[in-house]
Amino acid sequence: MAYRIFRTTRAALTAALLAAAGLQAHAGETGVFMVRQEPPVMAHAKLAEAGASHGDMLAFQANITTEDGTPGTLNGLLITVDIADGTLDPLEERIGQLVFDFGNGDSVLAAGQSVYPGTEHEMSADAPQRRAVIGGTGIYMGARGQITTTRNTDGSYEHMFELMD
Repeated sequence: MAYRIFRTTRAALTAALLAAAGLQAHAGETGVFMVRQEPPVMAHAKLAEAGASHGDMLAFQANITTEDGTPGTLNGLLITVDIADGTLDPLEERIGQLVFDFGNGDSVLAAGQSVYPGTEHEMSADAPQRRAVIGGTGIYMGARGQITTTRNTDGSYEHMFELMD
């Protein structure tokens, strides 16, 4: 628990120091930077029984923009691994892979688990969730760290990247 608090505090302090110095990390740099995502276009695939079931897949694509205005694309695939069981278990869990493509062969790959309300297709608004950065290509080759994703009430998303040296 103390380690989590330290990491959260460290990330906040890093962002504050960069802002105070008039600097911000952009795509292609280690450190902390934000990417804005437009509402996604989604496609659902039922692999088993009718209704919500294990193995259901959701593929999506969305336009993204970095803080410095660099456009890109986010492609993702989510697989349902835990079904909402009603009042005792109102959440559905999905394992996913997300590819943030910044163009010119520069991309970041994130993976992890996310929690969704009931059988909703998108995360709850204003409820941040983290995924691990498990690699990248181009200037992100060997990337590691985490991405904190927050869905906004207007359907857009914000992804805060924390990449380690």
